[in-house]
Amino acid sequence: MSHDDKDGKGAATNRDIRRRGGCLSVTWVLLAVVVSVSLAVGACALWLPDRAPGLLGAAGEVTSVPVGVQEYAGSQQVTLVPTVSSARDLVGNVSGTVTADWSAGGLESGKAAYRVNDRVVVALGTATPLYRDLVVGDRGDDVLALNNELNRLGYGGVPGSDEYLWDTSEGVRRLMNDRGDTSDGGLRIADVLWIPAVSVRVGSWDAVVGVGVTAGMAVGQVPGMLTRLTVKNGRAADMDRTVSVLGQTGTLPAGSVEITDAAFLDRVAASDDYRLMDEATLAAGLGASLALAEPVTVLRVPAGAVFGVDGTQGCVAVPRDGSPDDAGAFDVVRVSIVGSELGASLVRTGDGGPDVSSIARVAIGSRIAAESCR
Repeated sequence: MSHDDKDGKGAATNRDIRRRGGCLSVTWVLLAVVVSVSLAVGACALWLPDRAPGLLGAAGEVTSVPVGVQEYAGSQQVTLVPTVSSARDLVGNVSGTVTADWSAGGLESGKAAYRVNDRVVVALGTATPLYRDLVVGDRGDDVLALNNELNRLGYGGVPGSDEYLWDTSEGVRRLMNDRGDTSDGGLRIADVLWIPAVSVRVGSWDAVVGVGVTAGMAVGQVPGMLTRLTVKNGRAADMDRTVSVLGQTGTLPAGSVEITDAAFLDRVAASDDYRLMDEATLAAGLGASLALAEPVTVLRVPAGAVFGVDGTQGCVAVPRDGSPDDAGAFDVVRVSIVGSELGASLVRTGDGGPDVSSIARVAIGSRIAAESCR
């Protein structure tokens, strides 16, 4: 091979080497550029603030909501907490030896309590204690109470009269005769034992057979009387409600969470279940049920839609002309709160207000913040 051929091949080799070196240089430059751009993009992504997607942007405030109409019976289970008075002594009005005793099952007005010297002493639960002998022509609150109780027992009397009339005398005569005593129609205080209710339990009793008793001394004691039943954590309603407890049914008055009706309380206290309860059981309360006498049609609204609440009264704001536009005008409507269910208030409109079935929406939130219940 000639010297010139060797020189030509060497030059070609050098050119190839230079060409490959140039390609590698370009590749490294491109790689450096790519890395730099990536780092710049990453830095921007790291330091630029987050941008929330358009779908997650703040929504406009809702200032009215649709409402519904339903029938409401107000049925609920409650606990009634009893209020019991202090124990009371039973004072006898006759002296002698006890020859019979009927106190074991409690004392009931119009029934025999015990017998002294072979004469029956009758229990009488009058509104005013009996404290003297009475004859035709006598007047007073004790006579009024006697007339009323004789009438309740079915022995005539003159209910509402404070005068001891012939009918009163005849009622007393028949009552005493039915209990085994003779009577000329006058009431002998020695023949009666006053009790503070028509039926009472006996806590302690001293007038047992064979024991001597003295007029003016206590012959026994009755536990405290049931004077009130209060709905525990109760809320008053604007309508009377029916209450059922221990087999007895009464009325919880509108606007109250307390039952003080003496006749109903006497029936509860006279029930066998109540008689068997000790103080600790009574203090825990009595299970009971409440319900409206008749279901009513009510408007179901969010609790927050009722403002200006005072007891069972309040207001809601209703879109004028039924417009669903939150920006439209509203009318303030007075309502009474009947009950509540699962965060909703059940209300009725008063006299002169719109029928609940005509209300489709009520205002809420800031729309009622400045409204007054007028």
